[in-house]
Amino acid sequence: MKMIIYLFLLFTSFTVNSIGTTVQKFNFFDLTRQLNIFLKQQYPSNKDHISIILRTPLKKNISCKKPIFSLLNNFRKLGLIDVLLTCNKQYYYLTVEIQSEGEYIAANRKIPRGTIIKESDLKVLIGRLDKLPNNTFRNKKDVINRVNLRDFLPLQPITSLMTHPFWMVKVNQQVTVIIDGHNFTIFSRAKSLSNGAIHENIRVQTKTGKIINGIINKNGEVIVSL
Repeated sequence: MKMIIYLFLLFTSFTVNSIGTTVQKFNFFDLTRQLNIFLKQQYPSNKDHISIILRTPLKKNISCKKPIFSLLNNFRKLGLIDVLLTCNKQYYYLTVEIQSEGEYIAANRKIPRGTIIKESDLKVLIGRLDKLPNNTFRNKKDVINRVNLRDFLPLQPITSLMTHPFWMVKVNQQVTVIIDGHNFTIFSRAKSLSNGAIHENIRVQTKTGKIINGIINKNGEVIVSL
């Protein structure tokens, strides 16, 4: 039995005794509502349109004093997920499909490999997010100034694995090192030991063989603060 449950937050009324103890039992329909509320809490700031499909049928005569839900594979946020329901010391494994629709970033045109991506290269599309890779970009600002590792086709979704930051400094490059100390500044030259983007930490090796860490500035210089 497939039951489609639209994700919305409902207030549940409880019968409470004089010391504040909940005495109401939850029936089948209350459980589906509580599952709905539980999953809503997993997306506290999500503005996408989300719907839930319960793929595991529950017995209609099931009744719980205090249902407890927990995620079994919480590394996945969309698509099929597993939820454990603990009910009167019994366990029920539920398969739930979370569908989400929202904005994502795609190529606005064909972008040749090695391009420094500009805002005009990007297009915002609306579609099923659960059908896209987990690392698909959602905001233009996260893609601008990155470099694509392969050709992009028009309307192709862009993921973080398809791009890398624009390297201000490349491995084995000779760079200027600026050492800022108290009341003094030293300029030197060193060899970078890895690629690095602006504002990233990078390790460089001086002519004497000493390895130091610094931050890359907008000019491609490595700043070392003492």
